[in-house]
Amino acid sequence: MTKTSEIRLGQLLVQRKCCTLKQVNEALLKQKRLRTRNENIPLGKLLVDQGVLDSETLREVLAELGALQLHCRLCRADYPMSHYDRRSTHLCPKCKEPLVLSEPGRGGSRDPAPAEAEPAPAAAPPPQPLPQGPPDKAEPAAKGEEAPSRDLFIGKVLGGCQILEKVAHGGMGVVYRAKQLNLGRTVAVKILSEELASDATFVRRFIQEARSAAQLSHGNIVHINDVGEYQGIFYFVMEYVDGKNLRDILKVHDKLDIARALEITIQVCHALRHAHNRGIIHRDIKPENIMITREGVVKLADLGLAKRMAAENTAGITHAGSILGTPFYMAPEQAKDFSAVDSRSDIYSLGVTLYKMITGKVPFDGRSPIEVMIKAIDGKKVPIRDLREVPQELEEIVDRMMNKQPEKRYQQVDEVLRDLSRVLSLLAQTEPA
Repeated sequence: MTKTSEIRLGQLLVQRKCCTLKQVNEALLKQKRLRTRNENIPLGKLLVDQGVLDSETLREVLAELGALQLHCRLCRADYPMSHYDRRSTHLCPKCKEPLVLSEPGRGGSRDPAPAEAEPAPAAAPPPQPLPQGPPDKAEPAAKGEEAPSRDLFIGKVLGGCQILEKVAHGGMGVVYRAKQLNLGRTVAVKILSEELASDATFVRRFIQEARSAAQLSHGNIVHINDVGEYQGIFYFVMEYVDGKNLRDILKVHDKLDIARALEITIQVCHALRHAHNRGIIHRDIKPENIMITREGVVKLADLGLAKRMAAENTAGITHAGSILGTPFYMAPEQAKDFSAVDSRSDIYSLGVTLYKMITGKVPFDGRSPIEVMIKAIDGKKVPIRDLREVPQELEEIVDRMMNKQPEKRYQQVDEVLRDLSRVLSLLAQTEPA
């Protein structure tokens, strides 16, 4: 399993109350130590070996994630399993030998049959070249470096948009600058990653929620124009923002002027108020998703991860294995149960983002994503005023936004907007003429 898949497994096990975040974190740290000795033991196997989890439960959860493979010792073959029933004996379709759990990458296996390299899990085929336009030319490599691989999407047409250049790459996929041919305007096209595109449940949620987000129309929200699929490639077309994201800005400036940090947060509040009032929460507020134009206008991006609150069958379209949110900015309730999010989770994540803008640091850090989640649940962070001189009222606002108990946070983004605007006004009055 990939690192991302291991974290998904850990989150699902915690949600199912099969183990605690602390137990998952301890297993991940042990896994990291073992890898230094070239021993690659899966997270689930470590939890079983430590007596935290029984093997039958592990198989059920792996099947729910779409990551279960059972092995035939006789045929030396692996079979992906979309479901698992502990009451049944799963047999090899060829020789009828009982199947056992695959243990990829395990050194010193005691299986009687010789170990073979495990084939890669079934995945969607690589995207086929789109029919329009020539492939791009690879940039020349620097002396002593290998030439970069060609991006087959450059120059192609997808959803009526000609792909011009890659501008960003994230967990969900790749973002390109493109030209919308029928209107002659510049747009951004996000193409869903191959890993996620192979997950039918995620794709269904992706399309449904992108369509919901497309209904939003606000000056502080990156507008989604279209969502679709072509030859197994899933994408959405959105407004192109000529500027930088807040993460890149903070890489250069470390921390921002307090008034500027407040202005950015206030504009995000306006975006969230518009979305929340229409039943949509973001679930992944972080600097990377906050775009700032050359004119200083803030645009909240990536509402493709948004969730329509109180929608029918919400549980059915929230994929159990999806990591929804980023550990450094994730609300404690989201870390424990990623389906238990509401507008207050967005307020928490925005509070972490404001903390980062003011201090240059995230409030919770750790050796693994799970360790960060544990610290967030504990809620003990360095006070802002230990790191930078700020008005006491501002520190109190951030603390309230980030309270580990949702009921003790601001309940509506309007309340945050009111208090931040008051602090910004007071700062303006105390500035020297």
